Amino acid sequence: MDASSEDRSFQPDRSIIKHVQAQQIHRSSTKDLPAFYRNVEEALDKRRVTQSLFTLINSNWQTNTAIDFCSNDYLSWNTTGLIHKAFLAELDRYPDFSVAAGGSRVMEGNYPYIEETELEIARDHGAEAGLIVNSAFDANVMVWSALPRPGDVIVYDCLVHASTHEGLERSLAIQKLEFQHNDVAAFRKIIMSVLEAQPLIKQGRRSILVAVESVYSMEGDVCPLLELVDIADELSEGLGNIQFVVDETHSAGLIGPNGTGLVCALGLEADIAVRLHTYSKAMGACGGMLAHPVSIRD
Repeated sequence: MDASSEDRSFQPDRSIIKHVQAQQIHRSSTKDLPAFYRNVEEALDKRRVTQSLFTLINSNWQTNTAIDFCSNDYLSWNTTGLIHKAFLAELDRYPDFSVAAGGSRVMEGNYPYIEETELEIARDHGAEAGLIVNSAFDANVMVWSALPRPGDVIVYDCLVHASTHEGLERSLAIQKLEFQHNDVAAFRKIIMSVLEAQPLIKQGRRSILVAVESVYSMEGDVCPLLELVDIADELSEGLGNIQFVVDETHSAGLIGPNGTGLVCALGLEADIAVRLHTYSKAMGACGGMLAHPVSIRD
C-alpha cells in the first residue's frame, strides 16, 4: 500500500477535529465585542495557548465497537438498556406520577413516592432513614455544611474528593485536620492529638467527625475502614463521639451484598453515622442518596 492510499484510508475522529478547532485563538475576532465578552474570550485564549481548553464532545462509544474504559457506567447497566427498561416499567406502574416536584422538599415538593423510595433504599443498606439528593457532590456539601457543630473537629483522609473539601470550607468545625492516605498509624496519632488538645471532645461534649471514602476515585484503593473504626472506638472510651462519614460513591454496585457498599460488606452499618451513595457510577443513572439515622436526616 502506498502513502497516498494510506492517507485516503485515514479518517480522523470528529471529536479530535472538534478539540483541535476549539484550541484556536480567537483574539483577532474579538476586537469589536463588548468589554465583558472580550475579557471572557481573553481568559479562554489563555487556555487555548496551552491546548488545555475543555471541550464538550459527543460520546460515540455506545454505538461502535470501542471498549469503554473511561465512563462511570461500570456495570454497563445504562449501555445495555437495563436502566431504561426498568425506568419505563416503573412509569407504567405509576401512570399519574408527576415529573415536577412543585417546590423544595420542605415546602410543596414532598410526596409519598419519594419517601417510600428513600425508605426502601435505606432498608437495603441497613440504615434507619435516607435522603435522595441531586448528586453525590451536593450530598457531600450538604453533610459537611450542616452536620459539624461549633466545637467539633473534622479529621479527613488527604485524598477525599473535592466535594468534601467544598463542604469542609462551609462547616462550623473549629479545626479540619488531614491524615496521610489510608495510614492507620497516622489516623491514630491525629485522633490522639485532638483528644489531648480539645478537652470538650475528651469529655464527650463535642465530637470528631471523620471523612473517608470506601474506594478512592483517583487511587482505586480501598479504605481500611474496620481498623479506623476500631481505633475510634478504643480512643473514644465508649463516649461515641468519634463518628464517620463514608463516601461510598465508587463502591456502590461493586462491593458488599447486592452492591450495597463497603460498610455493608464489613457489617458496620450501626457504626457509621452517614453513608453517601451515588447512582451516576455503577448504577447507570443520576442523583445520590444519604443513608443515616432519622435525626441526621432531620
